[in-house]
Amino acid sequence: MLPVMLNLEDKEAVVFGGGKVAERRVAKLLRAGARVKVVSRSFTPALKKLQGKRLTLVEEELRWESIAAHLGGAFLVLAATSNAELNDAIVRVAREKGKLVNRADGMADFIIPACFEAGDVVIAVSTRGRSPEVAKIIKRRIKKAVTQEDILLVELQEFLREALKRRIPSQAERSRMLRAIARDERILERLRRGDLEGAKQLALDYLEA
Repeated sequence: MLPVMLNLEDKEAVVFGGGKVAERRVAKLLRAGARVKVVSRSFTPALKKLQGKRLTLVEEELRWESIAAHLGGAFLVLAATSNAELNDAIVRVAREKGKLVNRADGMADFIIPACFEAGDVVIAVSTRGRSPEVAKIIKRRIKKAVTQEDILLVELQEFLREALKRRIPSQAERSRMLRAIARDERILERLRRGDLEGAKQLALDYLEA
């Protein structure tokens, strides 16, 4: 499998199933900026509360012959019903329509990993679907290791990349300088204290030197 991050801004995702698993999937899709349609005979209270501009709930008793009718504009399809045979049918029809499909009870085209965000740092952990619980355990361990220094270092490097593009034409030289700055203990100490502006000034002084 190829790990990727998808831009779902304003893209449509169709979720079949309205239970707790679907609820978690829908929350992630909405955070990613997707427009979501959920098809189910019932919905959790949380899903009902989320209903709004970017979330549509379609209440119906789903049958395999009606699956295709919901897939018209879908970019992604998620099979999250409690019926394995129905999930099989959702996967089959979605693939026939050329859609990427995920299923909550097994493997399909893609997996939604355990993930967390800290600033612009996004970390995802997958066990290839073998143990979602272990993926969550590993995610929690990694989350503890990500510091304020790491998060601010991302902001500093983004700032410096733009500054370097204006000064140094060589990509190799720009990369060398970014690596050096990322290891500079004086700059890192400023980031540990939360002083991003001070770190930027030290980094610019380094570039001038």
